[in-house]
Amino acid sequence: MKSENATRPLWMLKFAITDLRSRISALKVFLACLILGVTLVAATASLYRVIEESLLADTRALLGGDVELDASEPLPDEVLEWIGSTGSISLVREFDTIVSGSDGDGFFRAEILVPDAAYPLYGELQLTPDEPRTELAARKGDSWGAIIDPLLAERLGQSIGDQIQIGAATFRISGLIQNQPDRSLNANWRGLPIMISEQAVEATGLIRPGSRVDYEYRVQTDQNLDAWLEAFEQAFPDTRWDITTFAERSERIAERLDQIATALILIAFTTLFIGGLGVANSIHAYLDEKLGTIATLQTLGLRRKPLVVIYLLQIGILGSLAGLIGGGIGLALSVVAISLAGDAFALAGPGGAGGHWLSLWFVPLLLSWLFAVLTAYVFALPALARALAASPAGLFRGQVQAAPNEPRSWRIASYLLLALYIAATLFWLPSPQLGFLFLIAVIVLWGLLEGLIKGLRRGAKTLENGGFADRRFARRLALANLHRPDSPLRATLLSLGTALTLVVACTLMVATLLRALETTIPAESPALILYEVFPDQMGPLESGLEAVDPSSRVELLPLVRSRLATINQEPIAEVLADNAEARREAMGDEYKLSYLSGNPEGLELVEGTWWTSSAPKGEPAFMAMEDREANQLGLGVGDQVEFIAQDKTITAEIRAIYRQKGLQTRFWFEGVLQEGALDELIRLHVGAVYQSDEAAKQSQQWLARNIPNVITLRTADWLETAGDLLNKAAAGLAAVASVSLMASLLVLSSVVSVSRRRQLYEANLLHCLGARHQAIRQSMLLETGLLTFLATVFATALGALIALPVADLLLKLPAGDLWWLGVLVAGVVSSLALLGGLLPTLRAMRLNPATLLRDG
Repeated sequence: MKSENATRPLWMLKFAITDLRSRISALKVFLACLILGVTLVAATASLYRVIEESLLADTRALLGGDVELDASEPLPDEVLEWIGSTGSISLVREFDTIVSGSDGDGFFRAEILVPDAAYPLYGELQLTPDEPRTELAARKGDSWGAIIDPLLAERLGQSIGDQIQIGAATFRISGLIQNQPDRSLNANWRGLPIMISEQAVEATGLIRPGSRVDYEYRVQTDQNLDAWLEAFEQAFPDTRWDITTFAERSERIAERLDQIATALILIAFTTLFIGGLGVANSIHAYLDEKLGTIATLQTLGLRRKPLVVIYLLQIGILGSLAGLIGGGIGLALSVVAISLAGDAFALAGPGGAGGHWLSLWFVPLLLSWLFAVLTAYVFALPALARALAASPAGLFRGQVQAAPNEPRSWRIASYLLLALYIAATLFWLPSPQLGFLFLIAVIVLWGLLEGLIKGLRRGAKTLENGGFADRRFARRLALANLHRPDSPLRATLLSLGTALTLVVACTLMVATLLRALETTIPAESPALILYEVFPDQMGPLESGLEAVDPSSRVELLPLVRSRLATINQEPIAEVLADNAEARREAMGDEYKLSYLSGNPEGLELVEGTWWTSSAPKGEPAFMAMEDREANQLGLGVGDQVEFIAQDKTITAEIRAIYRQKGLQTRFWFEGVLQEGALDELIRLHVGAVYQSDEAAKQSQQWLARNIPNVITLRTADWLETAGDLLNKAAAGLAAVASVSLMASLLVLSSVVSVSRRRQLYEANLLHCLGARHQAIRQSMLLETGLLTFLATVFATALGALIALPVADLLLKLPAGDLWWLGVLVAGVVSSLALLGGLLPTLRAMRLNPATLLRDG
């Protein structure tokens, strides 16, 4: 008895595998749907883990210290003495400039770094050649040494030993920065780093009174950071510096990573959900073929319990196989992506990626397998329950039919398994809050979709019973096929509609960005953007550029950097007294103020009105504030604010709230004031030069030779960089959408495979009863056309509902007029998908009806 009980599980496993192998071809869609979904889940999850590990492994090194104080001028001696008494301190001076190769061609924006001897406090600066930084940056002969980023050297076409031009001085490339622990995450966009010595700064001629220089003080301390910050604020209550701790930086990075990763993983789970519909259809078709086998085994005396175990084992085997294959493919894709990124996400700590293989690779693979198995059971259980509830007595009537509904115990088990699936998903997501909101959105959309399906079925039934289908057999049959219980309407809208929604949303987003880059921006943007123009340089600059190109036009705007002091006569420190982090951020934020001067930025009013008069003396000036800043501080029209600039107070009354035009914005002013309000404080100007791109190259060369402190940015270079980033983003979106669409097409193929035999049987039965094949084909085409129309409308509406607010609110770009592109993409894809599934059925109708009826 004991040996029989011991061998029973082994016997059931062998039987399950043997039975599965006999019809594994019927479950190709089952495996493919799961593999596609799991591939995306594993790839996004492992990429997130790698990036999180690399960025958060040591945020002290990423920040450069335990605390960073960012100021626009040197800290007072008493502040430095206080900090020195609590720990170690290091200073890095930073300023932006334009560099070019020795041939004077190819201008690139760079960030000059001037570290002190204590740099870096955390991490290790790795240079090539491996020599001390002070020796590499020292002067040898007639030139100073410059240690530059390898990517910048590649862009300049230079290598170690070659010369580059920085301002008024010629530098020798003495080394390359192989690893910089505190490298800015947006360095590739802002400007690649160049390290020079303190003594070499004067030779460049780039810094003069009023120049923008960042003084970044990094602090290393053993004290509790909260206590350190509290003591620092008590010692210097009127601090106006941007203060950040490594814990705050870590929290911000982690929060942003969690949001991005959650969005990507949710897209992956959406694809897995779509694949689950294919699993349900595929297992339904497979079990329909096995109904006779199940009934025969029961008739021969096999008890229900081992029969249930056998088919549960089959589903588990298929789910495990798909999970391991999909997980392996997903991890391989993430490895390829990491290798393409180079050392951008190099892992810190002993052993690198190998030291973290358990959390980075094994855990995502294990979870991918788990979700594959859970998805298989969640979507296969109802069909399995109905198949196992089939009456064996059907064998004696010539046909075994599945039960119309699953038993109550199976339904409860299905709901419990679904709850476990949802709980596991929310637990695994980096941001459970976003996941919960997504779940609520899915439930709401599911309810709307169910209401839509019921409404469409009711409408189809009403049209069929009304006068619309009278004397039109094809039309009546098509409408009947839409509202019958086994109609493909639900599966089509769920699978194809969901995937097409993602495709439409991605299409609208990419098309909006491409249009902004290729049409709007070149038509409205200048050829050159200018920064750091001093008042005494305005005349020579304008005349010099006019000599280069007489048709050029220069627009210069004043730029005053300030700090917010009060809101409605209340100090900012008291307004935000309850939120220490927000208070430090608001007091440390720098506000760039300017005049409207013809509105070259194309600022758009959100609230209030512009003015035409100049600023009155002795009264608050009118001001328009950027919407993002106003929303963060809760400000609106009528509020009064005070700024401090160069130890002077600027009082302003908010008369308007504006928003900036996203990609078209050049200077990102936080505030625009009445003419005259800033006159006594203007030390710098920014500007735009309108001319041809060829003239812009010559203008850059002229400025580099004659006014080297002016930073120039060529619009064509910016567009090339932005276009490259956009192409990569578009490729990523297209890849994700394509995988989702493939899963949807597989689901549709499973829907077609389930319904094809029924369609053929019914079509030929109608033909035998006198209906013409032409009328039957017309009804099928009409049904397919109606499904295509419904899927197109559903996907376009939902995709536009997702994409348009994102484009408008986040990118601040118009996209509403591109709705037709979503309709076109959804219509073409759904037509090809549905017609592609219908054609084999139409071809099969050419066979002998008697044969089809006999085989059916």
